[in-house]
This record gives sequence, structure tokens and C-alpha cells, in this order.
Amino acid sequence: MRQRTQPNGTQHDLFLDFPSSKTYLAQLLGVSRSTVYLWENIAFWRINSFRDAYPKQEDGSFDRQAPLSPYQCWVLCRVGRLMSQVVTAQRVKQGIAKNQNYCSLYTYRTALKNLNKISA
Repeated sequence: MRQRTQPNGTQHDLFLDFPSSKTYLAQLLGVSRSTVYLWENIAFWRINSFRDAYPKQEDGSFDRQAPLSPYQCWVLCRVGRLMSQVVTAQRVKQGIAKNQNYCSLYTYRTALKNLNKISA
């Protein structure tokens, strides 16, 4: 894996107000696009709410080329943080499986609500 351009890019949660491309997210987090694709693949197969946030195509499959929702960007930032802490994708997968709430939609909404309280 290539060295991050911003070593602290995933140190804090990322709250965006708009959908984002994976390329833009990679720039924000200071990682390569291929790294974001790796993290997205981990999240897609292990977090139901992440997968359900994608729009569906006519054939019922998920449109994984669509821009990422603010929730999905938040999840990928958290996956990136886990990756920097435990180093291997296998350990990240195990961590997500053992602690489903770490990347849940409920946790995201609670954190966003708390952030809005602070900034109000």
C-alpha cells in the first residue's frame, strides 16, 4: 500500500453535506483511489446499511459507480481509521463483524446530531 499524503486524514470522522465521488474522497482523506476502492469493497460486503445506501439499477443490482452518500463517506473514513490501527484488511473485516455498531447508520445519525448541537 502506498504511503498516505495526509497521515491524519482518517483521524477524525468525516461529515460531508453532499454526495462525493471516490476520487474526491481519496483526495480528502489523503489516500489513493485504489485504497478507497479497497475500503469500499470491505464495507460493501460487511455493512448492510452501507450497501443499501447505493441506488438500485433496473435489474435490482447496486449502482456502485454512483457518488457516495455522506453516510458512506463517513463509513469509509472509519474503515480507513481501522485500517491504520490494525493494518490488515482481515483484521478490519473481523473488527467490523464483531462491532456492527461502529459503522451503523444509527451511530452516524447520532454523531451527526451531536455535531449539529455543538455547532448550533
